[in-house]
Amino acid sequence: MVFQPHRYTRTRDLYDDFANVLTQVDALLMLDVYPAGEAPIPGADSRSLCRTIRGRGKVDPILVPDSTQAAEMLASVLTGNDLVLVQGAGNIGKIARHLAEIKLIPQKRRRSAMADKIAVLSVEPPLNVKCR
Repeated sequence: MVFQPHRYTRTRDLYDDFANVLTQVDALLMLDVYPAGEAPIPGADSRSLCRTIRGRGKVDPILVPDSTQAAEMLASVLTGNDLVLVQGAGNIGKIARHLAEIKLIPQKRRRSAMADKIAVLSVEPPLNVKCR
C-alpha cells in the first residue's frame, strides 16, 4: 500500500485509527502529509506515524519524500501477482499514473511481464472537492 495522509489536523485526529489499519497491510510506503494549507502539527506527521506503525512489529513502513520516488521504488519490486493500493487525497495520484507510464510504455530496460497488466482507477472529480 502507498498512503499519503491528508491534512495535519486529520492525521492528528485519526492517528490511532491510521496506525491500527496501516499495521495490517503487507507492505507500506508512506508519503509526507499533504498539508492542504495547514501548518505542521508536532507528532501528527508521516514520520511519527511510521515510527508508531513500526513499533507494533507487524510492518516496517518506508517513508518516501515524493510520489516519483515511490513509483520508481514500486516499479523495481512489483511482481506479476502484486496488487498495489494507492490511497490519499493529495498529489498521490501521480504514483498510479507514473507506474502506468513506466510499465506500459515499451522500454528496453523496463519491459516486464506486468507491462500490459496495470490499470489505473481514478475517481473524478477528486473526492477532496466534496470534503471542503
